[in-house]
Amino acid sequence: MLVRSKVWWPGIDKQVEQMVKECIPCQAAVHQSPKCQPPLNMKKLPPHPWHTLNADFCGPFPNGEKLLVVIDAYSRYPEVEVMQSTITTVVISKLQRIFARHGYPEELITDNGPPFNVVEFTEYLAAHGVHHRRITPYWPQANGEADRFMKTVTKAIRTAHSEGKRWQSELDLFLLNYRSTPHSKTHISPAELLLNRSIRNKLPSFSSLQHNDGPVEHHVVRDKEEKEKMKVHADKRNNAKESKLKVSDYVLMQVPKDNKLSMPFNPKSFKVIEIKGNMVTARNTERTVTRNVSCFKCLTNYKNASEEDQNDEEDDFDDGIVENQQPTIVEEQQQDLPDLQR
Repeated sequence: MLVRSKVWWPGIDKQVEQMVKECIPCQAAVHQSPKCQPPLNMKKLPPHPWHTLNADFCGPFPNGEKLLVVIDAYSRYPEVEVMQSTITTVVISKLQRIFARHGYPEELITDNGPPFNVVEFTEYLAAHGVHHRRITPYWPQANGEADRFMKTVTKAIRTAHSEGKRWQSELDLFLLNYRSTPHSKTHISPAELLLNRSIRNKLPSFSSLQHNDGPVEHHVVRDKEEKEKMKVHADKRNNAKESKLKVSDYVLMQVPKDNKLSMPFNPKSFKVIEIKGNMVTARNTERTVTRNVSCFKCLTNYKNASEEDQNDEEDDFDDGIVENQQPTIVEEQQQDLPDLQR
């Protein structure tokens, strides 16, 4: 050890090791190992069709257009609108077209980005009795139904584009086939679950199979079984473990990587103030953030982080108290050195 070759005092190894562990910039520069990935929380199926919808944007595509994707969480029935603009008024008008076909839902789930975070959008939903629920920021898995469908529709559009076809026209054919094809989880087509009937596509069919004689019930059991299988597989793949974070813990927050020198975590510590399932809310003197638990890294030294936040938040504390701690330690170390030299 370099330090030991220059100086020595009793307990030097433990003190140096502790100092390195308590270095907040050092902790911010290192990825979590292993990464904290919580177990999946599988959502229950809504009580009936068109009760809960998931919405998000897909794109942009080469011509600048985007898709407004709306998925019924019960039937997995998709509605897609081509968007030249994503300003609030345009999005509201497109949603109104969808609601005119199927009625207003009980709940709409979106992310926290514009225009979903605009007051005008929330007021529009509230005026029509629709509860607006926004997912945890930077955690698209919480809007899984829309996220999975966007991967599928993007693949279809990419294929049409590579074949030189007009993807806007191919999108309609894709939606017809998707809506009429049995879903992998429910084993029933989205159209049957939402409309209580099959819809015709280009494939040959028998007229006796075109209408559903009664309400479909077995898909609820199938949906639950498939979600349980997905949870087991995903938790095993991610080596998922329950988070040990608690309220009042001090953490570092993961930040987007801009370049090779970007820090994986923000070196400014946050204090956990609320935990709801896998959603954690933390704050420091600058702001309050809400993220999935996997976006936080627990600080090794809670004591020092606590003292720093107290000094920032309470004006009655004197900064000299913190500054006087280090000279006291150095003075004690210097007192030990002459005794050792004797």
